[in-house]
Amino acid sequence: MSTQDGTETSEKEVIVDRNFNDLVKLFKDRIYGTIKGNYRFDMAIEDIEAVLVESSICTPLYALDIGGGLGQMSLYFLQAPSFSKVMYYDVSDEMKRHVDGEIERLSEEFNAGNSIEQEAINKTIKSTKVVTRVGGIKNAIQEIFQEVQDANSKALPDVVTLHAVLEWLSSPMEDLESLLTSMKSNSILSLLYYNKIADDKKKKTYKPRKKPRKPSKLTPYHEFHSDDIEKILVESGFEIARRTGIRIGKFKQNASDEELETYLEQERKIARVEPFCRQGRYNHIVAIKR
Repeated sequence: MSTQDGTETSEKEVIVDRNFNDLVKLFKDRIYGTIKGNYRFDMAIEDIEAVLVESSICTPLYALDIGGGLGQMSLYFLQAPSFSKVMYYDVSDEMKRHVDGEIERLSEEFNAGNSIEQEAINKTIKSTKVVTRVGGIKNAIQEIFQEVQDANSKALPDVVTLHAVLEWLSSPMEDLESLLTSMKSNSILSLLYYNKIADDKKKKTYKPRKKPRKPSKLTPYHEFHSDDIEKILVESGFEIARRTGIRIGKFKQNASDEELETYLEQERKIARVEPFCRQGRYNHIVAIKR
């Protein structure tokens, strides 16, 4: 196939790992800076904290945040007393720039405060080593895992987060398998992925359109069945410690903030109960490598 200027193009567009450089403001305003975004973050944090307590993993901890976006997870780890090192990766240099600014802002904010809580958090921030890098999952695997010879070395991360990244990769299952193989024993994976079952249910509730809607910039490349994700985890030596379905039902269009908060509070009660823990628009799994 050729274009009007004679340039040869492939009939099937080549998929590359998604870079959200062009959507940083949209992420801040319409995704993470919303009630739904905060709910997703809170549920993931609850899962991670619960598994850390249950696993009695030794502190201080080293966290690796792959595809960290605006850095919510990295900033959480930065302020958590149990973490002494945080490594952030994202293919977007604009996202990294934002995270660097947030780290600086946090430090200045708590420096200016004088409460006991602020002093404690500031002490944690100062004592926590944070490194931010531009790069995707392949870079993280190469630079963090494959360059370390001893698979049980303390230089390897204790906690790895991969949130809403898998669905945007060119080779998601291969990259996931490579990550799982590289992680050390007793380390924890927090995996948030776009769920196919929920997407199928969503499509059935919509009335057919006369013309198909053009995919948006936020339409993921892939969607995954829970069974497939859990199969690769188990085969890679992981034990699933926690499952959570996030955004199980269909939101009312143009719902008020109050209505959304009420709905999500009800959803929270069933989000970790079968079968709902597998039926979220996003599913969150926390697994431990044995």
